[in-house]
Amino acid sequence: RLFAGPIRRALVVRDKGCAFPLCDRPARWCDAHHIVSWLDGGPTSVANGVLLCRHHHRLIHHGEWTVRLGNDDLPDFIPPPHVDPAQHPRRNLYHQRT
Repeated sequence: RLFAGPIRRALVVRDKGCAFPLCDRPARWCDAHHIVSWLDGGPTSVANGVLLCRHHHRLIHHGEWTVRLGNDDLPDFIPPPHVDPAQHPRRNLYHQRT
């Protein structure tokens, strides 16, 4: 249920820090979040995980934002309609990806 060892390291390599749009928090300050809840049968895997700082982790759990992996396996965040009526996916461009 916990993201540890190689899975955590793979998330750090992929996300570089909090993956939420415009967040600059480094990976060491982040929790790994199950995109599909572990309680709902979601696996503890890179394909079902994303790094989030505590603030954005709470926002995803208690807010109206959702997260998914895009076709390129990078996290996309879908805002609620009151933020963006078209609900265009957003990404964190702060962390440089190679």
